[in-house]
Amino acid sequence: MIQGMVMLVAGQLLGEAVVSVTGLPIPGSVAGMVLVLLALLYKKGHLPELRRAGSTMLLLVPLLLVPVSVGIMEQADLLAANWWPLTAALLVSIVAGMVATGWTIRVLRRLDGQAGDDV
Repeated sequence: MIQGMVMLVAGQLLGEAVVSVTGLPIPGSVAGMVLVLLALLYKKGHLPELRRAGSTMLLLVPLLLVPVSVGIMEQADLLAANWWPLTAALLVSIVAGMVATGWTIRVLRRLDGQAGDDV
């Protein structure tokens, strides 16, 4: 698992370096995720160390919800006062995320040689 964590951290550091050197207008962590994705594509998804590290990290995700829940409870009055713009923003972002995900799946399936019409 340590090898997988090192790979993830190395991907993030390389992404930060790439953004710093090139001046790309994206966060370094996003560039790092792209680099890790490219490594996975190169190895055809066969990086068991990375899978173990990712599975372990997924088990810890609920811990990240505790501060968010406390923040929501602390800002309940502000959220109640602005419920309409928040609801509209959430709906627009959900629809945009679904469209982007569907488009990405179609493109990836097409690149993989599968028909994208049955999705």
